[in-house]
Amino acid sequence: MSSKSNLLRRTAVTLLVYLLLQAPVAESQIAESMIPEERAFEVISVSARELPNLWACPVERVAAWSCWGLCAPILAQVDERDPQGRWVLDVGLDDSQDEQRGGFDPTDWVLVPLVDLGNRASLPPTGAAYAVRVSDPSATFTRWFYLGCSKGNDRLAIPGSARVEAKPHLDEIQMRRMTVKFCGALPKWMSVDDGPNLLDRLKLRAQARFLFGLVTVRRNESHVQGQVLGWRAGPLRAIRAQEHWLYLGSGIRTPVFRSYAIFYPDYLDIPVRLRLRFPATHFFSSIRVQGYIDFRGLWGWSLLLPDDGETYLIDGQTSPQERALAYRNPAWFALRGPEVTMIQYFGLSPSLQSLKRRFLYRDDKTAAFPPESVQGEVPAVGYELSEWQGVGSGTHSLHVTSFVVPRGVPPARVIAAQRQPLRIAVEPLP
Repeated sequence: MSSKSNLLRRTAVTLLVYLLLQAPVAESQIAESMIPEERAFEVISVSARELPNLWACPVERVAAWSCWGLCAPILAQVDERDPQGRWVLDVGLDDSQDEQRGGFDPTDWVLVPLVDLGNRASLPPTGAAYAVRVSDPSATFTRWFYLGCSKGNDRLAIPGSARVEAKPHLDEIQMRRMTVKFCGALPKWMSVDDGPNLLDRLKLRAQARFLFGLVTVRRNESHVQGQVLGWRAGPLRAIRAQEHWLYLGSGIRTPVFRSYAIFYPDYLDIPVRLRLRFPATHFFSSIRVQGYIDFRGLWGWSLLLPDDGETYLIDGQTSPQERALAYRNPAWFALRGPEVTMIQYFGLSPSLQSLKRRFLYRDDKTAAFPPESVQGEVPAVGYELSEWQGVGSGTHSLHVTSFVVPRGVPPARVIAAQRQPLRIAVEPLP
């Protein structure tokens, strides 16, 4: 055989080896680009009820892998929960009654980031007990990851740092693009990309009539009292447990209720459950409740609403078009800034659908509506709830979800994606 033939053969083999080595990287880059931008920030949750083969595994050894040709550990988090729905906390007063604390049991949850998932492997990673398939309803993409009980320190060897950082001693949470600080029952600070504080306060204003309409009772956020119970601090999700009550005067307060603020790298959930012993209008009438955020000054930002081609510039002056927004009832709104867009979705349980919901928006640098730290509302944005006569006794719930995404991500697509949850299928491995 000629030297020319040998040279061609060596060149072909070298090229083939190079392509094989580069295939996982190229495949990863192509596949990652296929994840829609409105879903790229999602965190996948799998209930331990679907993972019975891992119930004997210590929590610290529950591990996840993804595969792009080769398989490697990915960031994973396990949150423990007791049968009553209370989260097991790392810091603070923890009264949860988990059956097997520190051990993986049916009430627990496993979390992994969507962007870290890979392909289905022909040879699953060593130690994997389950293959988990994740896809969206429109079949835009399909991803896989594996779960098992690690025998070593796979979870400790994962490159990269935590994507959420809770600081319980400061009552502070740092997300990817936003920092939130609390003071007792309510947040007191919100900044984007380590910038200045944008939050004046969360304003809660309630008004009702008492004693057959003869007495008008008014309360605001200064009457909301509470305390933080503790934190669950993880790399993908942090949970702040708190108790709240409303001081009514003369030594009277409402029943204490517990809530959880749940923080992910790019969004936060605040589910609130209200338990009424009597119908809402049993003692009171003409109830009106306002809840909205008073910002210190989002100069140059814009307000966006669903099904509206208009953008409303935040400049400290309320235009006639902005006053007309009081007749709208959007399920979500967005505030678009130079670098990020903040999207807020507000949902009500079926038992509260009889309420009349009205959009609140004021962009007025001279407005004074105390108590407040800084005069003016630039802007104030939220909702008013009225017509409570149809709300009976029992348990009711509110759900607030806030997203902080890059400026270019369309808010409508983010909300549409949340209304079509990802499909998760768990398959046990032999």
